[in-house]
Amino acid sequence: MQLNFETERLNIQPFKKEDAYKIKELANDEVLSNILGLPYPYKLEHAQEWILTQTDVIAAGSEYPLKIVHKQWNEIIGTVTLRIDKKNNKGELGYWIGTDYWGNGFATECVSNFGFNELNLNKIYASVLSKNKASKKVLEKSGLQKEGTLKQNRFLLNKYEDVDLYGLLKVEYITENP
Repeated sequence: MQLNFETERLNIQPFKKEDAYKIKELANDEVLSNILGLPYPYKLEHAQEWILTQTDVIAAGSEYPLKIVHKQWNEIIGTVTLRIDKKNNKGELGYWIGTDYWGNGFATECVSNFGFNELNLNKIYASVLSKNKASKKVLEKSGLQKEGTLKQNRFLLNKYEDVDLYGLLKVEYITENP
């Protein structure tokens, strides 16, 4: 299975051990930590542990966590992950971009056809904090549609937050991308 993808500006590929330093640098951000629920401060050990688990989940076919590398800068700018539910033939999309790179359309660009074409999934879905307008825009630009809201579904910063659910069926994807 092909795990290296290319878009106009980005390379999307599996992590290597040496990527831990850049992941630590990107994830050690209080704003990002608050949105994603990552530990803050985010230490090198966190990144190293996380990267070590990635080989196993890819081998098991349960997750496909990939780094997003800007071609021109040859620099990691974020991550994109597809978590697979084999029984229901669907995948949950997760992604984050380092705050220094927000607002450039990188997340939209890397949300690719991997789940439908390589894994033959029936559905790709994602959950996003209802107040995270930028991330909802990414999902909508990528063809996912809002399917509903889960009230007080996540506990972040000592309060409950609503979460919106987005989804895209393979048949819808094929219709929009013949």
